[in-house]
Amino acid sequence: MTIGFSVLLLIALVRSGAGTATISAKGIGPLEIGKATRTEMQSFALGPTNFWFTQKGNPPVHFKGELWQYECVGQSKIFGRPCRTLYGITNGHLATVETTSPQFFTSAKTHLGTPLPQARKHEHAKWSGWKVRCPHLTLPASKGVVFLASVSRIAAKPEGFVTGFYLSATPSSFAYCAS
Repeated sequence: MTIGFSVLLLIALVRSGAGTATISAKGIGPLEIGKATRTEMQSFALGPTNFWFTQKGNPPVHFKGELWQYECVGQSKIFGRPCRTLYGITNGHLATVETTSPQFFTSAKTHLGTPLPQARKHEHAKWSGWKVRCPHLTLPASKGVVFLASVSRIAAKPEGFVTGFYLSATPSSFAYCAS
């Protein structure tokens, strides 16, 4: 079962159609949280796009500012969740990122599919536990920045595994696990 899970993750990574990039408490790829502009974000992001401005339309999360959604290239779901990256722009700069795209990983090599115990250890992260609405690991970040790895579990992986990342310069963001 573990081999099958690994093969599915590898297929998802290959089919994403984009290169890989790091995500950290400072930013995502070359985009620094709080500093990167919308133009820089648009040059970096890949995939089909949806856009919402100050709550107009039907955005997937409540956000005051520009909300850009980039869907993964070649796949619509991963681990049963929409495969996408949301970029929130306020005052012309990147404020929040939420991603379930397999193209991103941390400097400790945590990526979608990393087992919870391994991610917790390698990231020196604080575990929320399973009894919260949105189980997650709180990853080290400077004051004023929230950096989380969302966690799920399935029968084949009862210990849990990483299913996404959330990075935000608070309080200028949409809520974690809002969608």
